[in-house]
Amino acid sequence: MVELEDLVARHDYRLKPLLTKKCGCGSILGLLRDKGTIMSICNSCRKTYPINRECSYCHTVYEYDDLECKVCDIELTKLTEAEVSVEDNQKLVRRSKRKLKDGKITKEDYNNIFKKAEAEIIVCGEKARKIREERQTERYLETRTQKR
Repeated sequence: MVELEDLVARHDYRLKPLLTKKCGCGSILGLLRDKGTIMSICNSCRKTYPINRECSYCHTVYEYDDLECKVCDIELTKLTEAEVSVEDNQKLVRRSKRKLKDGKITKEDYNNIFKKAEAEIIVCGEKARKIREERQTERYLETRTQKR
């Protein structure tokens, strides 16, 4: 399971409100907060209309209270899992290299770890690349804060 901050950092869509401008009677609509949600209300006939949200990437329509696109989040979860797996395997190789230098593992153990990690990096990197090409997004680059 991927961490929430990893997933959120890769969001490439927004759920934008779809506002109806005029009522069926021709009057302008205002906003009304009712039953814990926001709706549009006609200024003259008092008829209410729900406000929906549309995903900016896949154009799926959701209720106003929904904050995430269920369709896009599936792909973003797969992408995040692949990219985090690549990062984890790169860290494993670096840690194993240090253990080899310190004499905590043998050269044979290091080679086995390295081969498995490199194979996983290639597979997961390819998965991430394909998803990025399909979604036409750039590679996620973690922004690091400067040390003071």
